[in-house]
Amino acid sequence: MPVRIRMRGLAASAALVAASALALAGCGDSSAGTQADERPASAAATAAQSPGPTPEVSGSAEPPTPAVVTLPDHTGRDVGGAVLAAKAAHIDYTVQLQGTGRQASTWGLDEEVCEQTDGPGGVTFTVPRDGRDCAGRLLDPPEPAPAPESTKPQDTGTGGTGGGTGACELTSPAGNCYADGQFCAKKHRGLSTHGRGGEYLTCEPDAGGTWRWSDGVTG
Repeated sequence: MPVRIRMRGLAASAALVAASALALAGCGDSSAGTQADERPASAAATAAQSPGPTPEVSGSAEPPTPAVVTLPDHTGRDVGGAVLAAKAAHIDYTVQLQGTGRQASTWGLDEEVCEQTDGPGGVTFTVPRDGRDCAGRLLDPPEPAPAPESTKPQDTGTGGTGGGTGACELTSPAGNCYADGQFCAKKHRGLSTHGRGGEYLTCEPDAGGTWRWSDGVTG
């Protein structure tokens, strides 16, 4: 009888150990399954929280730069031809006064183009200021004042010979000095002057009554 009771106790102990092992195995499987189920959810949450690739944002779009118009250079030529060339090419043009920065209100077609500037809005022709060239020089400088002429009293005498000064106070309509015996104009009658040889001549009538230049010497 004592032997049977001991065998029952051993059987009970073995059953208890087996049950504990099963319980531990079940707990282990449940933990593994829970961890396996949590991994996809955690990965999904991480993917949702992680920002995607940031799209590149370009800066503010700048307006395109207008192309610079081009026209054959007319520097040194007349502005009239330059304007016609700009019109033929359908290019806007401006005529500007040199050294002022102002647009010219009027200009001569034959004025010289001092400078040509091509820009995005058209072409600018620079012309000299009124009365000057591209170098700034006066086109028509004032002539120097003539030296005052010395006023000599005219000798109205009718005789005598003089050595003369070589200057002809009175001249013919052609600008030549008179000579002895030459006809004299009506407006010169009674006047005296020096002849082409320096002799002193007087406009007086000869023996026939004709007014001639005479040096007063007979013959």
